[in-house]
Amino acid sequence: MTTTSPKLAPESLVARIIKELQANPDAQTLLLRALLTNEFLGIPIRLERVEADIAELKADVAVLKADVAVLKTDVAELKVDVAELKTDVAVLKGDVLEMKLHRRIRPLLSQRFNLRRARMMQSPVQDTSPELFEPVEDAFDKGIITDPQETRISETDLILRAQRKDDRTVVWVAVEVSNDIGQRDIDRARQSADALSVVFRQDALAVVAGYRIHPQARADTTDVHTLLVGENS
Repeated sequence: MTTTSPKLAPESLVARIIKELQANPDAQTLLLRALLTNEFLGIPIRLERVEADIAELKADVAVLKADVAVLKTDVAELKVDVAELKTDVAVLKGDVLEMKLHRRIRPLLSQRFNLRRARMMQSPVQDTSPELFEPVEDAFDKGIITDPQETRISETDLILRAQRKDDRTVVWVAVEVSNDIGQRDIDRARQSADALSVVFRQDALAVVAGYRIHPQARADTTDVHTLLVGENS
């Protein structure tokens, strides 16, 4: 006669199995294979692959961020280079205009203001005439003009001395040259002419010359004459 063991309650059975598995770790894997499907058993491997892919993706993103940072730096440097190039071109065009006016300003001023015997006393392409800088230095030494006035005269782009055709009186002409004439050029021309008038006690004309004048620049309110020059002339 066969005697069967009493059937254990599920809780007791599970507790016994857990106890046996804790005592025998090698049996844990066998039990998992018996209880779980291959799909579940493959999850750790797939997770490792996903983690590896994520790590690789993070590395790619880090490289991409570095490339973007380098690109931003290159773009910033390029913008600086372009800005410097534009400045250099503007300065070069200004220098070209000053040289052009050095050759052409005398007949232009003579026609415009009815002058004769116009002589260049100061320009970027020639030394300042002693007939200009010696009286200016003397006037500064005697306190007739201030240091800013002396500096303004020395920084004036073009200075000429001429005679009026009608009465032969001497007149000085202070010319500020700019591709695009702005209010600053107008103010400088006015200050230069005023300083020359104080030094020589003679009339002085303020002139701005360039290719175009800024719409907001107002030469008429400061008694400054505008001389526009064609870019292809």
